[in-house]
Amino acid sequence: MKGTTERARDALRSRDFRRLFAIRLVSQSADGLFQAALVASVVFNPDQQSTTAGFAIATLVVSLPFSIIGPFTGVFIDRWSRRRILVISPWLRAALVGFALFNPMKAPILFYGGVLVVLSVNRFYLATAVAVVPRLVPTEDLLMANSMSIVGGTVALLAGVFVGGWVSDLFGKEPVIVLAGAMWLAASLIASRISSSLVPHQLPEAPMRDEIQRVAREFADGVKRLAHTPRALGPITSITLDQMGQGIVLVMSLFVFRNLEEGVGSFSNLIGAGGIGVLVGILTVGKLEERLAKERIVSRAFLAGGVALVAVSLHITGWTVLLASFAVGLTFAWKKVPVDTMVQEAIPDGYRGRVFAVYDVAYNLSRIVAAFIAIPLLPSIGKAWTVALIGTAFLLWSPMLPRWIGRTPEIVIRFYEGARAEEWPRAVLWGGVEETVEVERSWREERNGQRLTCFRLAMEDGTLVDVSKPEGATSWRLDREIS
Repeated sequence: MKGTTERARDALRSRDFRRLFAIRLVSQSADGLFQAALVASVVFNPDQQSTTAGFAIATLVVSLPFSIIGPFTGVFIDRWSRRRILVISPWLRAALVGFALFNPMKAPILFYGGVLVVLSVNRFYLATAVAVVPRLVPTEDLLMANSMSIVGGTVALLAGVFVGGWVSDLFGKEPVIVLAGAMWLAASLIASRISSSLVPHQLPEAPMRDEIQRVAREFADGVKRLAHTPRALGPITSITLDQMGQGIVLVMSLFVFRNLEEGVGSFSNLIGAGGIGVLVGILTVGKLEERLAKERIVSRAFLAGGVALVAVSLHITGWTVLLASFAVGLTFAWKKVPVDTMVQEAIPDGYRGRVFAVYDVAYNLSRIVAAFIAIPLLPSIGKAWTVALIGTAFLLWSPMLPRWIGRTPEIVIRFYEGARAEEWPRAVLWGGVEETVEVERSWREERNGQRLTCFRLAMEDGTLVDVSKPEGATSWRLDREIS
């Protein structure tokens, strides 16, 4: 079994993946700077009287673009050059970043309108960056690649928030916003060096204007794929619940620090503690994956996070709030990496854009819902009971995901009927879609002491997949997706 360092080295053998990884680090650091400036303007604005209401507004502004634009992104991602999206989106954001310099209390339309546009453009970027990972690395390196790019990008985001908060306290939000714009331009330059065009395997024949009119049906199709794919629906439900819990805990934390009359720097400390937790999670999730199935990693993460939050609820102070932030950051990494990987593996390439659009809507709406739930919840039951409630919910959910997907195979193989023909695949059922396949090759091998029957299958969109089944077993597994 390869160690974490060796597996990371394997993922980084792809030159284009190294560039994607660099893009995530640079761009999401800039995102963190921008969000710190937004929090300084809205949450810690002296004119803002309610911390919970202020944070709810900030969350709405940050998350609403992801929710509104989200259904549209899959349609374009499944049709456009994904490389081009990665190049152009940061330029558009940098061109519009100046709107965040306005005072939200004096010029709310300019401030919130500009911020909404900047964050809306970013929707294409983030959804694209997730969708292209399986095209750049083999399936066996997918978990490690996600660990490095997705959660690594999250660490960069948290680092940007941490630095941006303290710089905003010392020098104001203006230099933070300018630096964010410059870093987005740097990310675009890196993206322009990706050698692959990342054009989808199968392009639709209808004109773009007709496809735009069908956005609602495309989104509904993504929902349908999820409804028929328990191995994707279960993980998405789990991470959505996690985000609701984290959102409520974050509002509670800001409530504590504002009552202590601390500035944006306290928010940076909070994000810093969470960032350290995420970093520890990145360093350990690979080790967990060597010992546990992905769904069981998520289960253990909910258990650990629930225990930590219940413990912190017994004594709420500035320091224990930082401890809670560390715990939710750590367990977030243990959840997010396996969840994204399970969704990617459960859905064929031709549908990933649409399904991830649905995923993004659920993921981001959960933060909005959490922020507005916190407005009546905190005054009603108090800080301690709020944290205890979230911790208990995490504990109750911890066994659910393994039960949800435990009896569902990764991929179903349909065989020809009659004589020995049942030994030759004719179609696959993958992600709620049945597609005809041709057998490229077949072989037998021994892996980890098991004798396996293996096929390489060519799908209609040009995707090649390797599948295997242990002797005596009834379920097939997806070993590798080849673009």
